Amino acid sequence: MRTIKLFTVIIFCAVLFQSAAVQAGNRQTRKVEGFHGVSVSTGIDLYLTQKNAEEVIVEADSEDIDKIITKVEGGILKIYVKEKSWFNINWDNNPRKVFVSFVNLDKIEASAGSDVVSQSVLKLDRLNMNASSGSDIKLELEANELSVSSSSGSDITLKGKATKIQVDASSGSDINASELKTKICNASVSSGSDIRVNVTDELDANASSGGDITYYGNPAQKDINESSGGDVHGR
Repeated sequence: MRTIKLFTVIIFCAVLFQSAAVQAGNRQTRKVEGFHGVSVSTGIDLYLTQKNAEEVIVEADSEDIDKIITKVEGGILKIYVKEKSWFNINWDNNPRKVFVSFVNLDKIEASAGSDVVSQSVLKLDRLNMNASSGSDIKLELEANELSVSSSSGSDITLKGKATKIQVDASSGSDINASELKTKICNASVSSGSDIRVNVTDELDANASSGGDITYYGNPAQKDINESSGGDVHGR
């Protein structure tokens, strides 16, 4: 009986050790040059943290990790799976995660089913972000100027505060900035998309083709245009 128990303990410890070794082998720290923007695609989950130094860490299945490319071109850190075809879609839903630490960013792009999430409050001057083809972006930030675009079924969720924001949603996409307090907002929506904003001073809103804009707060100045079934309303 004692022999059986001892054998069970040994097997259990061996499994734990092997699991730990596998996990360690599925994590790589990559060296990259200086960058001011990030572009992610092909279903990768991107986690952003603002620090005093730049760092890129990749986590994935052992069969996938070397296929994940992280390279800087023209100041943009590009992150994607090397073999891009229907035969290389992540059907088994194994996580492909990239953790990026940066000093400053002025551009974020997500496409082809990728997700971008901030792990800390991002303090930036100007930021241009774009989500397309079923991608998601979720950020908490403090910024001076934001330019936000979502298309083709993508979702963007923003929290924090900004002085000025421009938002554009089309083709069944969604931008939820109801928890992002801003002074000046220019919003444009079309093709069944939804936008929610929180604005105090100036709102310029254009809704068309079944698009919907909901604004929170009580902006002192409003310029509202509705056409082709578009709707703009306050809460």
